[in-house]
Amino acid sequence: MTGIMDTVEMPKLPENQKTFAGIPEAIFLEEIDTFMTQPENENCEKVLQRLDEQHGKYRFMAYNLEARRHKLKSQIPDLERSLEMVNVLRKEDEERETQFLLSDQVFIKTLVPPTKTVYLWLGASVMLEYPLDEAESLLKQNITSAVGNLKSVEHDQDFLRDQITTTEVNMARVYNWGVKKRQAEAKTNASNTPS
Repeated sequence: MTGIMDTVEMPKLPENQKTFAGIPEAIFLEEIDTFMTQPENENCEKVLQRLDEQHGKYRFMAYNLEARRHKLKSQIPDLERSLEMVNVLRKEDEERETQFLLSDQVFIKTLVPPTKTVYLWLGASVMLEYPLDEAESLLKQNITSAVGNLKSVEHDQDFLRDQITTTEVNMARVYNWGVKKRQAEAKTNASNTPS
């Protein structure tokens, strides 16, 4: 699989986008004091709640991207094996004895005559017969597409990891800002209280 991974280029990103899936970018809070004085940031708990929701959304996106990546990683070797089988069938000029899987752990021996066509699963319980040349072309196209999709998913995963880290750092900075503010208020209250 590494050979095909090197030959297929990652698709180009749409203009003004950093991800293929349209993942929103987390903004790093450089000036926490300025940020906390904005009208929508009335208290530390509400800001932390918003950041926690954003973090949860990023985690959900990460889960979905990982599931998609896993599916593509298992699909690519299947497509490559199918392509290999098409090439084997193309070279056959005599009957060949083989075994077919009927059900779990149950095989049957059979003779396969030379053929000029092959049946391919297209998905949704659909199988079509293709001439060997068309099958090869379709499988190569599907492999190229799957590898391109895998590369775009991996790119989005890298971007998403950065957004999760940025959000976690922002949460820690807002929390620490709140702690310092409460400590300062406690000192002010303690110094204003008569002894």
